[in-house]
Amino acid sequence: MRVSRRGLIGGGAALLPAVADAAGAQPGTLPDRVSFPFEGVYLDAAFTHPLGRFAAAAGSAYVAARLAEPQAVSPRQNPRRGAVERFARLINAAPADIAVVSSTLEGENLINAALGVGPGAGVVTDVLHYDASLVLYGEQAKRGAPVGVAPQKDGRVDLADIARLITPQTRLVAVSLVSSVTGFQHDLTELCAMAHAKGALVYADIVQAAGAVPIDVKASGVDFAACGTYKWLMGDFGTAFLYVRPDRLDRLKRVEVGWRQVRRQESHALPFEPPGPLLGGYELATGAAGLFEVSTPAWGALAVVSASLDYILASGVDAIAGHRQPLVDRLQEGLRGRGFEPLTPRGSRSPIVAFAVKDAEARFAARLKAEGIRISTYDHRIRISPSVYNRMDDVERLIAVLTR
Repeated sequence: MRVSRRGLIGGGAALLPAVADAAGAQPGTLPDRVSFPFEGVYLDAAFTHPLGRFAAAAGSAYVAARLAEPQAVSPRQNPRRGAVERFARLINAAPADIAVVSSTLEGENLINAALGVGPGAGVVTDVLHYDASLVLYGEQAKRGAPVGVAPQKDGRVDLADIARLITPQTRLVAVSLVSSVTGFQHDLTELCAMAHAKGALVYADIVQAAGAVPIDVKASGVDFAACGTYKWLMGDFGTAFLYVRPDRLDRLKRVEVGWRQVRRQESHALPFEPPGPLLGGYELATGAAGLFEVSTPAWGALAVVSASLDYILASGVDAIAGHRQPLVDRLQEGLRGRGFEPLTPRGSRSPIVAFAVKDAEARFAARLKAEGIRISTYDHRIRISPSVYNRMDDVERLIAVLTR
């Protein structure tokens, strides 16, 4: 039997954390500017969240360990376990139900492939889903998959419009829990109950939700969810978590194969090995990681997000949302009726507030840059997304710059 990294998947979710794993970041009093030493006014966490000092320290420790000892991080010792356990706590999942993938959209593509979406096996989504996901479903439609897209009205999607589109051919309902466009947040529990009653499964893109709003995957009944780490998880680019409800695994086919999936492997090609077929013998792992993890993940990014998840868990998502809500409410009040058409539903509890405004990029981008203020500007739209480091005076300064 050949024992190598290919034989490690069976214990992959129980591997010891690397020396660079997070040591337990402590939150400050909100608003917390001490932990986030960027310059200017940053109101663009929905694009990417600033790294905190705790995340930078974890990243530095990871690099220092690799510098001093090339094998300080290996398939037997790395930050994966700690990161997965922390994320699982955040969304009320079991660590065994989470796979590490490279991005949110990779997770969505993998779920599509594993469910066999295609001719006779369709998808229902909505127009406020992530824009690249809409392209994914445009391509699925070209390949013969029945695809339905629910409209938006006043920045929100009506559950009844999704329900009307579900047919016996619908295999998956795919949505963004929090829309990156308007900040609209689905009632995930109601959505899942409706979809399941009609025989469809539910995928939720939670990249604009996890770490910003409370999520309970067990209570909601959601079947699949994916989340990159560089937004509200306060981590870096290059890694993501994919949640798979365990009683849905039997509906999924394996679509990729790599060393992370191999539980046991036998070789018959080298001296002193027993005779047998040249391909050897092997056993593939089961579970979310055994089905979807293919090869070496971004261990450095996992070390960084472990520290950030410690900070989020210690702060509490409810406290983070409670700090943010007055800022979002003030933005709604301060810009409505002043040439800014609200896209975010009034009373929204999500971290995003957006407005339609003609020629937004041309009118505001240079002005905001000159004032040291960062938000997302588009041709005819702006998006503002405050976080734990923002104060009310940040919001007032932005309102003054946009309305002068």
